[in-house]
Amino acid sequence: MSKHFFITGGTGLVGKNLIPRLLKRFPNSTITLLVRGEDEGEANERTQNIACQIADDFNIPDAPQRIDGMLGDVGLDHCGLSPAQQERIVKQATHLIHGAATIRFDHPIDEARAINCGGTRRMLALAHMCAGKGKLERFVYIGSSSVSGQRGGHIYEDELEKGQKFFNTYEQSKNESERIVRNNFDKIPCTVFRPSIIIGDSRTGKTSSFNVIYIPLRLVQKGMLTYVPGTPDTLMDLVPIDWVDDAMVHILTKEESIGKVFHVTAGPQRAARLDEVVVAAVKYFDKNTPLKHPRTMEFIKKKEYEKRRSKMRGREDALMSQLDTLLPYVTVNRLFDSTNADKLLEGSGIEFPLFKDYSDKIFEYCVKTNWGKAEARD
Repeated sequence: MSKHFFITGGTGLVGKNLIPRLLKRFPNSTITLLVRGEDEGEANERTQNIACQIADDFNIPDAPQRIDGMLGDVGLDHCGLSPAQQERIVKQATHLIHGAATIRFDHPIDEARAINCGGTRRMLALAHMCAGKGKLERFVYIGSSSVSGQRGGHIYEDELEKGQKFFNTYEQSKNESERIVRNNFDKIPCTVFRPSIIIGDSRTGKTSSFNVIYIPLRLVQKGMLTYVPGTPDTLMDLVPIDWVDDAMVHILTKEESIGKVFHVTAGPQRAARLDEVVVAAVKYFDKNTPLKHPRTMEFIKKKEYEKRRSKMRGREDALMSQLDTLLPYVTVNRLFDSTNADKLLEGSGIEFPLFKDYSDKIFEYCVKTNWGKAEARD
């Protein structure tokens, strides 16, 4: 039977890279994207731009014929869909993949919940309709390893609420969203994925999102960052987007993945040390975008960082405020156990690429595109 995927978040980094993998894994499949826009015309244009890019980049000539879009928004009642559109999804969809979310860290909690928790509830309501009247095989929720909040040490896939506090409202609302999904494990076939810090493609360096780790990397390149608030051996759980989506597509095809949570993470054995990331970045930028003086980098404790931050004013304060969002990821050692994921990936041929083997690709893409402001050229 041919598959039909209804996807939210298909215009983001994870979603865009997921689409071509689904089209290739399921040759007769079709995909409908929920797309935001001013009107149907804009939504259709965005959809076709994505489809044509996928056709070219992934050599899938029929992608424009297999992908369509619906104007909508997970923040609206019924995701902004009409009864007729909902009926069409119920009749067609075998898989609902919910990846849309606000990734802003500074939303008030009510706003973060309205989008992240509210959107999850709306998609689950649609999933229940599909399960009751249609042919639903899977509801896939793309969450985040950040649901662990301020916890350190070993973090397991079956854990969620452990009394932890959160660094920001993004983490808290994603934690609450996952709980909503897990409360439906006994009602519909669900699978939850928790990626960690997603970076560019390990083969090309390509990314469409220059957030989180890219913010301090840019400051390093420009010579504006000379210290890092963390210890050299802090583990950075960095995962390249190609591996993330390859892993998720493989796992969601397995019957054993129903009713389970999967860490799509490097884990303690494969994560890069903070000093490894910093040294690689300094070495690359010194060679390829040299400054008058070689870059230097100092590791300082959190208290020392906060002391220095408290004295900053004006431009320096605005500059370093960009680094504040990364603070949680370099001051707490989070060791994500991925037993569930590793078990289903065993024998798949999907190997985890180590950061040291592709880091130059990441930095090169940043420089080529001026941190996303220009198109990369060979």
